[in-house]
Amino acid sequence: MAVASPPEGAFPLLSLVPKRETGADAFLTKQPNYDGRGVVIAILDTGVDPGAPGLQVTSTGERKIIDCIDASGSGDVCTSHTVTTAATPCDDKIELQGVSRRSLTLCNQWKNPTGVWHVGFKLLGQLFPQSVNNRIQRREEENTFYPEHRQAVANAMLELEKWSTCHPTPNQEEKDFQEELQARIDILNSLTKKYTLPTAAADVVAFHDGDNWWVAIGLDGDGDMRDVEPILPFRISGKFSTFGGDAMVNYTVDVFDDGDIVSIVVAAGAHGTHVAGIAAGCFPDESERNGVAPGAQIVSIKIGDTRLSTMETGTAMVRAAIACVKYNCDLVNLSYGEGSRWNNSGRAIKALADLPKKHGITFVASAGNNGPCLSTVGCPGGTTSGMISVGAYVSPEMMEAQHGLLEKTPGQNYTWSSAGPSTDGMLGVDISAPGGAISSVPSWTLKQHQLMNGTSMSSPNACGCIALILSGLKDNFLQYSPFSIHRALVNTARSVSRAETFVLGRGLLQVGPAYDWLCRYHAAPERDIRFGISCSMSRHTSGRGIYLRDGCASLTQPVPCTVTVTPMYPRDHAKYTESQLALELRLSLVSTETWARTCSHLAVANSARAFQVSVDTRGLEPGAHYAEVQAFDSSDVSRGPLFRVPVTAIVPKQLPDGVHEITETISFDSGVPQRRFIQVPETATYADISLSNATDKVASSRYSVHAVQLEPGLRFSEREFCKTMSPLAEEEKQEAQFSVMGGVVLDVTIAKWWASSKPGTIQLTLKFHSLQSIGAPSTLGSNDGFQKVLVRSGLGGHCILQPQCQLTHSVQVVLPSERKTVLPLGERDRSDSNELNYQLQLTYKFHVGVAGMKSPQFRFLTSVLYESDYHAQLWMLYDSNKAYIGAGDAFADRYSLKLEKGEYTLKLQVRHHTVERLDALKDLQLSVVSKLSSPLCLDVYGSQNELMKGGSKFSSRAVPTAVAVPLFIACPAPDKIPSHVKANSVLEGTLSFSKPLAPALNSKNPVGVDRQPFTFSVRQLSSSTAKSTTPSPPMTSLTPSLALGASTEESTSPANGTSNGSSAAKSESDKYQEALRDFNIGWMSKNGDMSQYAELAKAYPDHLPLLSARLTAAYIQLEKSPFTGASTLLAAANKIISTTDVEKVLSDKLRKKDPRPDAASIKSAAEKKRHVYQEALIKKGFALLSLAKTKVPETADGNTQTRDEALAALADDAEEGADVPRSTEEISTQLSAVTLDLQTWFDLWEAKVLPLARAFFAYKGWYGKAIKAALKLADIPTNNMSIKEQGELAKWLDVLEYKHMAGACRRMQHIAYPPTYLPF
Repeated sequence: MAVASPPEGAFPLLSLVPKRETGADAFLTKQPNYDGRGVVIAILDTGVDPGAPGLQVTSTGERKIIDCIDASGSGDVCTSHTVTTAATPCDDKIELQGVSRRSLTLCNQWKNPTGVWHVGFKLLGQLFPQSVNNRIQRREEENTFYPEHRQAVANAMLELEKWSTCHPTPNQEEKDFQEELQARIDILNSLTKKYTLPTAAADVVAFHDGDNWWVAIGLDGDGDMRDVEPILPFRISGKFSTFGGDAMVNYTVDVFDDGDIVSIVVAAGAHGTHVAGIAAGCFPDESERNGVAPGAQIVSIKIGDTRLSTMETGTAMVRAAIACVKYNCDLVNLSYGEGSRWNNSGRAIKALADLPKKHGITFVASAGNNGPCLSTVGCPGGTTSGMISVGAYVSPEMMEAQHGLLEKTPGQNYTWSSAGPSTDGMLGVDISAPGGAISSVPSWTLKQHQLMNGTSMSSPNACGCIALILSGLKDNFLQYSPFSIHRALVNTARSVSRAETFVLGRGLLQVGPAYDWLCRYHAAPERDIRFGISCSMSRHTSGRGIYLRDGCASLTQPVPCTVTVTPMYPRDHAKYTESQLALELRLSLVSTETWARTCSHLAVANSARAFQVSVDTRGLEPGAHYAEVQAFDSSDVSRGPLFRVPVTAIVPKQLPDGVHEITETISFDSGVPQRRFIQVPETATYADISLSNATDKVASSRYSVHAVQLEPGLRFSEREFCKTMSPLAEEEKQEAQFSVMGGVVLDVTIAKWWASSKPGTIQLTLKFHSLQSIGAPSTLGSNDGFQKVLVRSGLGGHCILQPQCQLTHSVQVVLPSERKTVLPLGERDRSDSNELNYQLQLTYKFHVGVAGMKSPQFRFLTSVLYESDYHAQLWMLYDSNKAYIGAGDAFADRYSLKLEKGEYTLKLQVRHHTVERLDALKDLQLSVVSKLSSPLCLDVYGSQNELMKGGSKFSSRAVPTAVAVPLFIACPAPDKIPSHVKANSVLEGTLSFSKPLAPALNSKNPVGVDRQPFTFSVRQLSSSTAKSTTPSPPMTSLTPSLALGASTEESTSPANGTSNGSSAAKSESDKYQEALRDFNIGWMSKNGDMSQYAELAKAYPDHLPLLSARLTAAYIQLEKSPFTGASTLLAAANKIISTTDVEKVLSDKLRKKDPRPDAASIKSAAEKKRHVYQEALIKKGFALLSLAKTKVPETADGNTQTRDEALAALADDAEEGADVPRSTEEISTQLSAVTLDLQTWFDLWEAKVLPLARAFFAYKGWYGKAIKAALKLADIPTNNMSIKEQGELAKWLDVLEYKHMAGACRRMQHIAYPPTYLPF
């Protein structure tokens, strides 16, 4: 084999963080001191790791990161609980009780003049990224837990085998121990299947030394924090600490609200660190690895909420804007964004847009990664005035150094880079910059750098370039504004061949020309002005540009548009008064295209001016057309346009009458999208699209197929189809299907993937279909019987009608159970003008009857984030023990949680700057949307007659044009409705009519793409369904019916519980006496008051409800007096046990055939007696255990006594029938007898018996069986293991020397039983 020659040339380090494309490298070579020094950049992202490579110092040796801020609040710890100790401790340590229930030991050298300690608690798993949590768990399992666990299992099996060999014919006592040994194996195997390693819990202590706040975080779990080194807030010290071991997570701290909140700041993802490295990374010993502006400093502001998988929140945005002003930032980079339903409005948008408009901070944001269709720019970057929106460019050098491509293509924008214009006509993309980099990432990723690409990378590249420019301007004391920066960038950007303005913006950013422009025109009269543009084409439409799209094809004359331009200075700045007065601009207006005409001149002073623009699309070919009306200063046109009015005209292709299909052969170059705009037929509801390879050779190119329609009030993604196709051969056809909206222009954009270097040719086929419902309501009620729907095909040819109606989710509506008073927020939420923001907190409680996926939704607030009029919304969900489960915000469909049966509490916080708007939400409804275990398909018939007789269901048929086909959707049978669905609930799903092009695998009932929402209202339930939803009685208490005794057969007899005639034969006096009796019985069982028992017992000595009530009342008294109360409970239990003929009871209950006429009532009575007998045995067992385990009371004269002495005294004073044991030995004997009876007639592992079995096994020292019983109890959805029981479990595991499981169990206590709810 030939030996390869050694490679020549150095590694292209400069292309790792691209600088040549923008001229940043040449600028730094010429001006090395203008490297960003003196410039502060705010990075609004997932947080920046202060320990990541290149983010420690600037090129001048200053601290790189000024502060690390968690604006999301996901790292907040509530430390409002305070403990006061001596200001000057006398001992060598300070001891106090932590919120974590641990006893904390602090170092006495910590300076705390007041002696006030703020204590809190935080689970580290709630701080760390999920990848870190997974790694910690995996390594601890592999290195510690499973080796110990496997050894424990092996030892248990060997012990059982040895015991069995030595005891071939065991007696009962030996059998019990043999069962114990087997139980140990069972629990070890069971715990292996259920085991997930709990996260570590940290104790947090904050204290004030007289000058600053300090924070200490204890991680060892033993409460000893003397070796912990407290740290100052990062802004003061510049120091960070590390959660070591397998975590490798660096963190900083801050303290707010006078010590009541400690913020532990951890990067929620690698994204923010990567972005910071691109913008301003600095490697003093390897400058080739530097970011674009190595001299700049950074303020890291975490807006990605760890609770929401790094999703940004309105709270974080508002807080971030406040912090940017506080730290006098020069630049902001936001590499985040979402689609929005409307543009340039909302509380979060206002807070962010005020940074350039009011505070002079230049704002740079990513345009989005949702291309290649038009109008896919993200919010806020592509939709908000005053921001610089950046698209993603890739150069040949980047293709080689970053992506390792063998064949390079000319420079272009990435295929997925979002395209303008915004839906109100603003261009949406201002400039482009390199959209990929290999940059620093956090330490917890276990690597130093990583490749990422996206507009998230182009934005910080552009931001770094602007930092270079600002560095030079500041050094020369030249004035600028965010708007002069914007004009310089767009007027000097370099055009790129083959790139569209919609994607590229005004060009590729160029540092040197932009800097020169700003130096030359730093004193221009419009320097500080933002020109507000408003374009009105009718009384009802206006925007920041002219955008003709829907309706453009039918235009028969030019469209007149009134453009109003308003010079806007930064608000509330008196220094601009003279400039406002002196402003006089004499402008020349020029249109870049002849089809957009305007006037030639306009004089502008400090007020709004309007002028006319006429757009004539009549001669334009189908496609997207772009023009600009540019305004120049007539006295100096070299400055370039002072403002631009974007004009976009989409001329769609009109299909001839009777033609509903397009077939076209299209040739492609890499990176050049092919756009087709089609006027969708008015009646069309869905479309088929197919691609086939039209070249002779087999090719493996990837094509991005993207289709978008714009519907007012919706995000583009709500009317979007996107798929990657790779047709290989001419005979191969790749097909897809998507829904369309009739009468609305459809943008179908196909782009050859940016990395595909060879040209390609494909054949595109697009065919529209129509299956419309005529006036059909979308709701069916259970009382309606059926819903009639008329379906008609509105296009030529035949459409295949294949209806499918599926219900997939149930909806439970919940009202708030608690409403907190609207209160002002804390210091982090107050702006520079000290404007107060307020919060409303609502609490919701709901029950989950069937485990499954649940999505909590507040539909009044859903699907709007940046554009919402409310600052923010955030909910957090907890179980009945306050254990945190999950969180969600505006986008309800992103936050589904798997919930088990049980009770849940949801806390909601909504923020606004007015109390009135929050007061209006005090009755806001929560919708708990549950995914059904399987879709409920409703039967569809072709006629009412077929439906009524249960005949043939409608399958599919071809529908000719204009023919209406009736469909009858039947209500589901009551037994088909899921048992957990209650009356007045709603089931939601979809109704579709089209035949799926390619049904999903394993789908028995494929749904067409033209699906529309469909709801089924459950207005009443069948008796069987209602019965199945009745909750079972508590495991250790009697049922209400037995306790009250109002409807049992025994209640008819004054003495013995047998029937004594019909109720009609009773006198009014008898009825009164029975009602009074039943009331007293009910009162006894409810309150434990047995004052009426003796009198009732004389009249009804064997009345079963009375005996049951006495048992319940005695159990209540046992809880109050665990030792002396046992005597009363034993008497009550023994009375029932002694009077019950258990063999007869079981015979009556279990008899399969009973010819007696009253067999049903006999069997029912037997079941009740069986239940009471079982309860009596259980309660007697608890009474005996209470005598064995509770503290022995002192004698009447205050002397101590042994347990046997106390038992003998109690037995002497006990009432008749109590049979109180006189010694611990007798307790053991009676307990064994009770458990033997339970084993004989019932099952010790039965749910109702398990609590006693667990306690009995523990009493006997059979901890394997005790743990097994405890685990079985925990598996019962209605039962929650208490923190005390969890602690017992850990102790038992310690006794068995299963230390690994005992440790996990104790750590689980902090997760399963937190002391408080989390702060918002």
